[in-house]
Amino acid sequence: MATVHSIPSVDLSDFRSPDPARKAAFVKALGKAYEEVGFVAVKNHGISDELIAQLYDNVRAFFQLPSSTKSKYEIPELAGQRGYTSFGKEHAKGYEAPDLKEFFHSGSRWKMMIPFRKPTRTT
Repeated sequence: MATVHSIPSVDLSDFRSPDPARKAAFVKALGKAYEEVGFVAVKNHGISDELIAQLYDNVRAFFQLPSSTKSKYEIPELAGQRGYTSFGKEHAKGYEAPDLKEFFHSGSRWKMMIPFRKPTRTT
């Protein structure tokens, strides 16, 4: 039976604290989360709920696009490190079956590489 992990949470105010012990505990917890689970939730990051809602709206809009449109944002030479990656392109380490996910990987230079704008809906 597989082990079920919950997604760990860290508090960015600990890292921003002038207290070295809080900062060190944050760094340790963040590293442990990535080593053991691979994901982490960050609290008190300072990003407004409105901006988060806009992000989710844009993400939803992108992933609702037809596959033929989304595939235009794939950048094969970057092997999924930036841009869109469609279903079945990735495999979990040690498994032959493809992952059942699609995703969009962004980074510090993604705006220069992929000028995505939320589609205008016409009805």
